[in-house]
Amino acid sequence: MKKVSLCVCRLQSGSYLSTGWFTLILAMDMCKEIHIYGMINDTYCKTEGYRKVPYHYYEAGSRGECAEYQLHERAPSGGHRFITEKSVIGKWAKTHSIKFFNPPWTLS
Repeated sequence: MKKVSLCVCRLQSGSYLSTGWFTLILAMDMCKEIHIYGMINDTYCKTEGYRKVPYHYYEAGSRGECAEYQLHERAPSGGHRFITEKSVIGKWAKTHSIKFFNPPWTLS
């Protein structure tokens, strides 16, 4: 658990790390370079005119991706902090060989 990066432990936050998080941790240990496809950045949902897509492509009428992320981010317990995870992953990309494609990320 990267307590320094997240600033709060899982028990205090009431959330769970996503499978994507654990997959990236494994990839960072095993791979020289990581290419990530289809992951939006932490500010995407605040961008004017962002593309609205369903969170689950296989569930007709399900919540949109951004609505689902925001619901999880504010949940008092359970769920994942997807937006927070994306923020930390963006910081890691500055010091590790992590590249984002479709959509590309601008790392500042």
